[in-house]
Amino acid sequence: MVDNELAEVLRSGPFERALRTAIRARGLSLDRLHSRLRERGVAISLSSLSYWQRGRSRPERAASLAAVRELEIILSLPEYALIGLLGPPRPRGRRPETVAVLSHHEQVVVGADRRRHRASARVVLRAAAPGVDRYLVAHPPGARLLRAESCRPGRSADAGPGTLTELIFPHPLSTGETRVVEYVTAFPATADRYELHLRDPVEQFLTQVRFAGGRLPVRCFHTWSPDASAPPGDAGELRVDAFGTAHVVDTAARPGVRGLRWEWR
Repeated sequence: MVDNELAEVLRSGPFERALRTAIRARGLSLDRLHSRLRERGVAISLSSLSYWQRGRSRPERAASLAAVRELEIILSLPEYALIGLLGPPRPRGRRPETVAVLSHHEQVVVGADRRRHRASARVVLRAAAPGVDRYLVAHPPGARLLRAESCRPGRSADAGPGTLTELIFPHPLSTGETRVVEYVTAFPATADRYELHLRDPVEQFLTQVRFAGGRLPVRCFHTWSPDASAPPGDAGELRVDAFGTAHVVDTAARPGVRGLRWEWR
């Protein structure tokens, strides 16, 4: 179990303070931590570790994000505890830009063979500062980006229980300018749930599941967890209508893990 100070900083951040506190709580030196990473086949420099914990730089590249995932294991932290404190990658040579998420609509189609075939998302964004040119989305485990509309995929990296992918706009936005991005992901694995990590507050969040082929579950629930390190729990039962759909709408949705799960007969 982590102590109270570490538990609090893992909730509130920032990343560098959480990393420093976790290292101190485990009684490890940077040299020893560096050696533990090398033993696990992670090639990251000692200076990078030092910069990360002092806030002079942060992990952004795929190899660096993979190293952070190994740090979570070595430091006995919950999955996504450190990764979840990292914001979108910063454009090189510029300060981080931010966006407000006005709405996020997600539809999941489950085939008659009970396999999730795809999820389609439409996100409406508004620039909170000039120069915003990308948005970072978190895909659930096993997801594969099929296509994107009104944007192009950028860097992608495994991050805890899922994948982070940049969606890059055709031009930098001015303050207050809005942008609609759409993307489709595929899910090859049989599953009985769909969950999405919201990294930012969302004014309106809609999740809908459609069961195709006439095979309906016996029960359907919406799920929620305020912390990506904790498994989502049931937050209420949903009605599956005669058209084989169920949905949940959240207004002023907080960051966390939201989704749906269902039970087959």
